Amino acid sequence: MSSGGGSSTSTSTMNNVPAYAQPYVQAYLQRASAITFNAQFDSYFTQYASSTYADINDPLYPDEIDGINALVSRGRNGNATIIKGDNHVKAMLDGDYLLGTKPEFQSMLDNVTGKPNQSFADDVRPELGGSCYLVGDLSAENKAYDLTANIPARYNDRTLAKIYSDNYRAERKYQDDSLPAGLEFVKQVGDNADMLRKAGLHYRVWLQGYDEDNYKKWFEGEALEVARVEVLGNAIRALVGTQTTKTEPYYRPNKMVGVVGGAMAGAAMGAPLGPYGIAAGAIIGGIVGGLS
Repeated sequence: MSSGGGSSTSTSTMNNVPAYAQPYVQAYLQRASAITFNAQFDSYFTQYASSTYADINDPLYPDEIDGINALVSRGRNGNATIIKGDNHVKAMLDGDYLLGTKPEFQSMLDNVTGKPNQSFADDVRPELGGSCYLVGDLSAENKAYDLTANIPARYNDRTLAKIYSDNYRAERKYQDDSLPAGLEFVKQVGDNADMLRKAGLHYRVWLQGYDEDNYKKWFEGEALEVARVEVLGNAIRALVGTQTTKTEPYYRPNKMVGVVGGAMAGAAMGAPLGPYGIAAGAIIGGIVGGLS
């Protein structure tokens, strides 16, 4: 090493590895190369092979996928009770029941009119008229019987008019009262769509996690390949510069730093081989670091 006044740099020449160290360096590089390329060291770089993501279609745990399918069914097909109520409210709002068209209402009218008609015909009319003839009447007919023939129909018409009128007023009130319920049923369309969207979202979240898990496993495999190459790369880097000339400032690190650094790198590379590998790697790395 030489220096001149006012100069801030020095020039040093790096020598080849001494003859006594060359076998160690060669063994060092051969070991690093074997770990990198030899299949017998594959166990050092084994990727995790077991499952890392829960299967949504696991037959032992069907609740999640069943729940998603239930949401899909609810979203696409609605609810039977809600559909029936919605149809009923629509019919009321459309005025379908104002004129008494409900089957139940018509059945009630049949009872109101049919039973009185039958009762009058069977129990009342046969008792009318004490004699079959009037004075001078040669027709042999019961006039009282004939005169009462239209009485049931007349009273039934009055009764039906009253019933229809009451029904109309009642249905109009139901029509007004059902408007808020109609607004709630309208919201069911949005609720069904939201349930269908949530079902798709649940599955998409699972699928996104599944894809990310596959990516992580792929990345791990790639990283392991890089780690294999780095074993040899670190060994070569430890030897780079053993036969070069370079100009460095005076504050170049102490040679002991190179020795310690090389020993640490060598120990790390020899770690897979156990305590002896660590010791041998540290010795060889220290020699190389001291020479670099």
